Amino acid sequence: MSKQKARINPLSGFFKPLLQVFFLLYLSFGLKVSAAELYEETEAVSVTPDTSLPYNSFVRETGWVEQIWGRPFRDRLYLGMWTLHLECGDDQESNNQLIGLSYKGYYGGTFVNTHSNRVWSGGVQRTLFQQKYGEFDIEAGYRAGIMYGYKEYLSRVFPLVQGLLDIDYKGFGIEFSYAAVVFTAGFYYRF
Repeated sequence: MSKQKARINPLSGFFKPLLQVFFLLYLSFGLKVSAAELYEETEAVSVTPDTSLPYNSFVRETGWVEQIWGRPFRDRLYLGMWTLHLECGDDQESNNQLIGLSYKGYYGGTFVNTHSNRVWSGGVQRTLFQQKYGEFDIEAGYRAGIMYGYKEYLSRVFPLVQGLLDIDYKGFGIEFSYAAVVFTAGFYYRF
């Protein structure tokens, strides 16, 4: 009996998870436009907050829902992420090779998890506190969304809720996050 090596197409299965994450994000956060809004002739006024100003959602916002919702995180490109697990395990990869984007309060990205699976994630990213200390900006908030791609569990789709702390110097920064049993650190460029 001869052994043959299986040919692997590097793009096989690449687009399917991406389309699934896009579809889920579209359903969750997509366009919710009524017919009246489509045909409205009045000029819309932009109420985009100035995200460069100091902010504290628990002081500035009035209702508890608005306090928890905060304001959108500033736009940024993520490159690189490293993890520290609080529970021990074999073969845990700590360099997660993240590439992601946060834009107008939404985020999306892909990384390699600690079991070497390609994972896709998307959702909202909100600021609860922001302050400037000289040339440094400190921003704290949260990320909430979904992850797709874990193969070790019953479901490949997971909810994600992370606490975030960003330290920024002139647009370049490091982000620390915590979720369940994982601490992460990664780099970003703010644009």
